[in-house]
Amino acid sequence: MNLWVETVEKEACTGCGTCENICPVEAISMETDQEGFWYPAVNEEKCAHCGKCLKVCPSLQTADAELEAERKRQVKVYAAWTLDQEIRYHSTSGGIFSELAMAVMDQGGFVSGAVYDEQKMVRHVITNRKQEIEKLRQSKYVQSDSGTIYREIGRLLQKEEEVLFCGTPCQCEGLLRFCQEEEINIGKLYVIDFICRGSNSPKVYRKFLDELETQYGGKAAKVWFKNKTYGWNRFSTKIDFENGSCYLQDRDHDFYIRGYIEENLYIRPSCSNCGFKGLHRIADMTLADFWGIQLKDRMQESDGGTSLVMVHTEKGKRLWELISSRIYKTEKKLVDVAPGNDCFEHSIRHGVHRSQFMKDLDRMSVIENIQRFLKKNDN
Repeated sequence: MNLWVETVEKEACTGCGTCENICPVEAISMETDQEGFWYPAVNEEKCAHCGKCLKVCPSLQTADAELEAERKRQVKVYAAWTLDQEIRYHSTSGGIFSELAMAVMDQGGFVSGAVYDEQKMVRHVITNRKQEIEKLRQSKYVQSDSGTIYREIGRLLQKEEEVLFCGTPCQCEGLLRFCQEEEINIGKLYVIDFICRGSNSPKVYRKFLDELETQYGGKAAKVWFKNKTYGWNRFSTKIDFENGSCYLQDRDHDFYIRGYIEENLYIRPSCSNCGFKGLHRIADMTLADFWGIQLKDRMQESDGGTSLVMVHTEKGKRLWELISSRIYKTEKKLVDVAPGNDCFEHSIRHGVHRSQFMKDLDRMSVIENIQRFLKKNDN
């Protein structure tokens, strides 16, 4: 039995890939299980038993009460959106990530985040080209393959390049632990996480997409979760196909979103006991949708998409100030965050039907598998 398996319970693994990136002999690869989630596989013949994988594993980090107290004293909370209406419409919430990315690139820096690849699966990339920002924006609603992105970021930082990284809180923790273990200076690294509801199975997502491609008779050309055709509050799933057809269903009628939000059928096991909630996070900034926002200025229309922005550090403050002339913003209080974002402080528990859903994942249509567990099924 290898050291990693002996130490980390499978249910605690976030699939962040930090262990694969840190391994000096490349003895670790990320492989999928029956549910479609990535887990480390260790080649015993290559393993040097150096223990680096355990030193950087986010799942083995304990809560830092002192850091959390410091963050509570320092945090600034804003409701905001970009003044560029095209960027705002094409973004998940208020387009703040795109503005931050452009600000870093304007200074000659690089930006790393999740994109859809040619197969419409999701993976992390890094770029310094502004035309790539549109691929980085928007929520993907499926776990991203981080690949060797931490190594790539590390090499850029060693060349004293400026880098902005956006990922889940566990991915952000993994990146910073990686840099710490490799003794990489993070002075030019900006880390942005988001309020995460949980990472969905890439296998479930792919099966859903496959079934829609069969139904619509063409390959998916663009996947757009939280599309704003019906507005931000009534967000939709929109998929354009190469043959010109289009799938468009709002949050109350799209089976994939309903299975995720209503029944919690395919969230990663570790997400039901997430260790990166509240202010126990080490990112410079946190982004999210500011659900339930009430603005004193009634002339401002929030349904175009409103970002929740939490600035945690001095580095985050400097980055925030770079975009001040390009955005609308109004300061809010920390107590305003939780009412519309319960996942800021609490983990989502797996649905009561998750086990049966996963058991039948390879035996039936994924849409039918989801549909049978929905309490209200009026489609």
